[in-house]
Amino acid sequence: MNLMQAKDIKDDPNMRDVFYNGKYVYIKEVNDDTQKATIFYVNEDEPKEFEVDLTELTEED
Repeated sequence: MNLMQAKDIKDDPNMRDVFYNGKYVYIKEVNDDTQKATIFYVNEDEPKEFEVDLTELTEED
């Protein structure tokens, strides 16, 4: 995923299908300087935020 795509998804009011390691995630923040996103898994009881490279995220159409 590229920077602009990640920012568009983060700012979209509709939930979009974004994956990290084959699991649904929510993008909370996107860092322009580091090209990383703060994310968390959607289907966890106590989701923990963590940071990943944008290139590790994929969106399903």
